[in-house]
Amino acid sequence: MTKDAPLPAPAEIAALFSRPSVWQSWLDVEAALAETQAALGMIPADAAREIAARARLETIGEAALAADIAKTRAPVVSMARLLARACAGDAGGFVHWGATTQNVVQTGRVLLMRRAHAALMRRLAAILDRLAAFAEAEAGTVTMARTNIRHALPITFGFKAAGWIEEFLRHEARFHDAAPRVFRAQWGGAVGAMHAVGGRGPELNRRLAARLGLGWHAIPSRAGLDTFAEYVLLLGLFAATCGKIARDLYMMMSDEFGEVIEDLGEEVIGSSTMPHKVNSKIAVNVIALAARVRAQVPLALEAMQPSFEGDGANNQMLSALVDQACPLAYELAAQMEELLGAIRLVPAGIRRNLDLSRAFIATENTAMALAPILGRTTAHAIVHHAVAEAVRTGEDLASLIAGAPEAAGLVDAAMIRETLDPAHYIGQSIELALAMVEPARTAARRLRACAASPTEMPEAGDRR
Repeated sequence: MTKDAPLPAPAEIAALFSRPSVWQSWLDVEAALAETQAALGMIPADAAREIAARARLETIGEAALAADIAKTRAPVVSMARLLARACAGDAGGFVHWGATTQNVVQTGRVLLMRRAHAALMRRLAAILDRLAAFAEAEAGTVTMARTNIRHALPITFGFKAAGWIEEFLRHEARFHDAAPRVFRAQWGGAVGAMHAVGGRGPELNRRLAARLGLGWHAIPSRAGLDTFAEYVLLLGLFAATCGKIARDLYMMMSDEFGEVIEDLGEEVIGSSTMPHKVNSKIAVNVIALAARVRAQVPLALEAMQPSFEGDGANNQMLSALVDQACPLAYELAAQMEELLGAIRLVPAGIRRNLDLSRAFIATENTAMALAPILGRTTAHAIVHHAVAEAVRTGEDLASLIAGAPEAAGLVDAAMIRETLDPAHYIGQSIELALAMVEPARTAARRLRACAASPTEMPEAGDRR
């Protein structure tokens, strides 16, 4: 995978978790198991070669496997049986040697999750590149900050983007730290204590994981499903950030705000009945997808609570959870990237909203400018009372402040009016916006490099 390789479409990631792909992942695990056991002298080398050569879904037949599963209701038993039949000589007798269903099913899904994760990280890289460009281009574009959905202080759009960048960087750190815990093989036999292979079990466990490019569990408990839950929790956090940003942009598209638009071209139809409407197409998708990803979190917490040493009900929850959450999260990331690429600012709308509170939003600046002259308490009181009077009477705020008895002869209306200009009171918005540009681009490069080698896992004993 190279930096310039096309990003997978959401349909390609969804296909990873389709029935044929999942079944092939089981066969990949069976092949790796046989090869590892042969390397340890546990089964004949020629048997392992035959098993690996036949461990293809097209060899055993998807329809035949489905028909057998319908009879056995034990998918891995059916798969092992058909694989054994497909092998020449007595090689089939060594298929699924000492393994149990969950070893194969869980490890197979981890392989698929890792591939989906590598693609997701490339999407996150693209999101960070979009935000870096946005923060850089709009570092000085003054806009209104809102707290409790009311006008607060003037900032810049670049500063908003910088805040989003840092939040996504925290997601990158979480994914990075969790990957060695999440992407691990699960092999230990019926209950995880390696009964069927004895003292060679721990070495088989480590070598099988290494062959698959995964980490390993020192205690491969079938009841230890917290790693899957952790990953879904991280997807939920990622989704919450995407949803929050999309909802803010969605609100800014409203006629009352009118600060941004989705630039999707003239051929896009806004409404089927109202020709004047240009409805959001991408932000609404992001909001909906983000909610669907977050909705997987309660199931993840439920699935990680099997009874005793393993529980088939929780295994089924887990399989369904992984098959839904990973493609949903990837589709969300793809839509988020598209949204950030389509957003265009509307300067007139931004200015109109600034003007709504123009006389008042920088009054903190005025009070701080007067404080060295009059003292902070007096300055704050003068400005506070002048604002109330301006609201009540409609008089000019700068004149009211300059005309206060305590300020008479010490300040003039022109000086006050300059301090009330929002463009002169944006704090460190520009500097902070520009400071996040390179960290975002550096992280994007790092994510692409890591995604290009998704099989590079930590050493077996790594407990990060």
